[in-house]
Amino acid sequence: MRSFRRIQNRFQRETGFSNFIKIAAAILLIVGMFVSVALPGEAAYYFRQQGRDIVVVIDPGHGGSNEGTTENGFCEKEMTLTTALALYDRLTQYDGVTVYLTRTDDTESSLADRAMFAKSVEADYLFSIHYNASENHELFGSEVWVPLTAPYNVYGYQFGCTLLSRLQEKGLFIRGIKTRKNDRGTDYYGILREAVALEIPAILIEHCHVDEVRDYPYCDTKEKQEAFGYEDAEAIARFLGLSSESLGIDYSGEPEDAFLQKVYAMDTNTIVASTLQDTTAPEICSIERISEDYGGLEAVIQVAAADYDSPLMYYAYSLDGGLTYSPRQPWPGSNTLTGEYQDVFQVALQIPEETMPRICVKAYNQFEMTTESNVLEGYMIFRRPQEEVQEEVPESVETLGTAADASEESPESQPASAGGWLDSRGEPEAESPEYGVRIQDFLLVSLLAAAALVALMLVIQILRSAGQHRRRHRRK
Repeated sequence: MRSFRRIQNRFQRETGFSNFIKIAAAILLIVGMFVSVALPGEAAYYFRQQGRDIVVVIDPGHGGSNEGTTENGFCEKEMTLTTALALYDRLTQYDGVTVYLTRTDDTESSLADRAMFAKSVEADYLFSIHYNASENHELFGSEVWVPLTAPYNVYGYQFGCTLLSRLQEKGLFIRGIKTRKNDRGTDYYGILREAVALEIPAILIEHCHVDEVRDYPYCDTKEKQEAFGYEDAEAIARFLGLSSESLGIDYSGEPEDAFLQKVYAMDTNTIVASTLQDTTAPEICSIERISEDYGGLEAVIQVAAADYDSPLMYYAYSLDGGLTYSPRQPWPGSNTLTGEYQDVFQVALQIPEETMPRICVKAYNQFEMTTESNVLEGYMIFRRPQEEVQEEVPESVETLGTAADASEESPESQPASAGGWLDSRGEPEAESPEYGVRIQDFLLVSLLAAAALVALMLVIQILRSAGQHRRRHRRK
C-alpha cells in the first residue's frame, strides 16, 4: 500500500494527476484482459455477441475430378453438394446470419482456395460436408473431426456435441469428436489445417458410411441426403444461438439440454482431452462361458472389458480362435459423447451346425485400438437332433378315391388343413376319405382270404398225396 502511494505521488509530481489516471486505466485494462483469459471462455456464446450478422461458410467436400468415395454405387462429391445446398436453403431462413458456399456446382478447387474464400468473406465458421467409407467396409457411424489447437478445438467440440446428439436421436451410431495428426504433427485434414492457419474456426462432418449396411440406408436417396443438410442447419442454429421469425424458432437462449449447457460453458483456451487420439489398447478384455444349447446351436458368453483412456465402441467375435472375426457390433451402452460404455454384458452367439467352436472376442476403442480376449475351448459339436423318419403310405393306396373329389371341388371350397406333417414338397398331406379306408380294409381281407385258400389247397394236396401213398403200400 505504501509503495503504491509513493508511485502515485511520484506520478502526480512528474506527470500530473491526469496522466496517472490514464496509466492506471491502462494497467486495469491489461489486468482485465489477463483475468478474462484466465476465466472460463464464452464458448459457443462468443459467436452470438458479434453485433453483426454471423458469417457461415459451407464447404461441400470434393468436386470436379476429385469424386471422393465411390463405394457401393455412391458418388461423394454429388452427395456433399446435395446436403450442402439443403443446409444453405434452411440456414438462410434464420435471422442474423449470412451464408456462403465454396461451390454450387461440380467444380474443383484446392483446400487452400476454399479457406482463402472463407477468409475473404470474413467467415466466423467453416463447415466442411463429407460422407465416409472404410477400407474393409466394416466401419459404421457418424463422426466430427476438429482442429488440434485452441480455441478451435473447443469450438469444434461444442458444435460436434450439438450435431451428433441430434444424429444419435435419429438412430445413427456415433463414433465421436476427434482430432488426427499428420506426420508433421499438424492437422491431418487439409481443410482444418488451412482454415486454422487463417484463424478461422472449422470442423469436418462425416455424416455416415456409404459402404456399410447399417449406415447407407440413411443416405441412399437424394431426400435422405437433404435431410442431413436440414439436421446440420438446425445444429448450426442451436450452436450459434440463431432465431427465425419465418420458422417460428428461437435458439437465442441457453440450451435446455444439461449436457450441452456444460459443453457450452467450457474454457476455450484448453484442449478437450477426449478429442486427442488414444494410442493405447483397451486394458481389459476377457470372456467366460455362461451356457450352451448344443441342439439349439447357441452359446451364451459373458464379456468383461475396460479402457481407461477412451470409450469402447465396437466388438467382434470369433468362432475359430481368432483366425476370422464376425462383422463389428456396437458395444452395448457405448456413448462416445459422454465417454460411457457397459463394462460387462452377455451375448448369445449362433453356432453353425457341426462346429466345435473356439470362441474369443475383440474389443475396439474409439480410436480403433484393439485387445483380444482369452479363448474359450472345450465345447462339444453343436448339432441339431435327428428328426424322426415318417412312414410313407404307398402312393397307390394314398391316391385311391381322391381323383373324383379333386375334380368336383375347387381349392377355395376345400377346408384349410388344421395341421399335419409336411410332405417332401412342404405341403400338408391330404387326409384319406372314409371310403378309401374301407377299400384298404377290403383289400386286406381279400388278401388274407386268398392266402387262407391257398394254404387250404396245399393242405388238401398234401393229404391226398399221403392217402395215395398208403394205398400203394397196401397193394404191395
